[in-house]
Amino acid sequence: MHAVVIPIIPAIALKRILFATDLSENAHAAVPILSTIAHRYHSTVCMAHIQPPASFPMVSPDTLMMIEARKWKEVKERMNGLIRRPELAGLQTEVLVKSGTPAEELERMARERHIDLAVVTTHGRTGFKRFFMGSVAEYLFRHLNCPVLTIGPHIAQRFSRQKEIRNILYPTDLSPESQAIFPYLSLIAHEYRAAVKVLHVLPAEASRNPDVRLLAEPLRQEMECIMGPKLSSSCDVEFVVDMGDPVERILAHARRDNADLIGLGVRKALEISTHLPGTVAYRIAVEAECPLLTLRSSSSS
Repeated sequence: MHAVVIPIIPAIALKRILFATDLSENAHAAVPILSTIAHRYHSTVCMAHIQPPASFPMVSPDTLMMIEARKWKEVKERMNGLIRRPELAGLQTEVLVKSGTPAEELERMARERHIDLAVVTTHGRTGFKRFFMGSVAEYLFRHLNCPVLTIGPHIAQRFSRQKEIRNILYPTDLSPESQAIFPYLSLIAHEYRAAVKVLHVLPAEASRNPDVRLLAEPLRQEMECIMGPKLSSSCDVEFVVDMGDPVERILAHARRDNADLIGLGVRKALEISTHLPGTVAYRIAVEAECPLLTLRSSSSS
């Protein structure tokens, strides 16, 4: 009689979560999502606010000190108010308020505190303002070694009360970078018994080929061959090949499926590219109605 071997799927360990907040209303919208994750995984939450250095060239040193003192007092009061929100009751929390360049300070915090997950919000800055200021969210998900959960300005109201992940959308171009997030998504899908859609988007010009659907089938089968065996048998899985603008099609599938999470593997970009508009990951982070979970490839440099 042969013994039946049942594969052991490890659980996700999120001992320490970094929540980067600019204390805006958009950041407050992330608290219920943060709370749900931290309670489920019994995480310690490091709530961080980085205050950019003030620049008042036309005021005296005494006046500048007074402005800075008033600003720091207000920041600490607002952080204390945030940490007392009822959603965070029962969690072990730590408040971190520092001065400096937000992206660099948050990266340092994540490294020094061995953060397992970073949660960040984005306002969706565009044009020159984004070029000049950059995107803290995109900087983090392209530089941190841990997964980053980005919550954009269009997050659906249902996430203020939703506790479960039922539908996961995983767009991939089958590159090593895009597959970096997949092991993490497969664990989440297993834990929540969530449905998973694996999506590949062909360029819009592919639609001009009358045989495109026939030619896409081997690609769909390749996706199924690569990812299928790594997903829990308790999950409903669908493999789809679509065509068009990648961001538009990904967002369309997310809306149609009522996705609770989009997962993307990303590559570490050159410094200048994190300040340029139009990258697929950043556009999805800004426009999606659900959270975006990203993880950069460890092979990226």
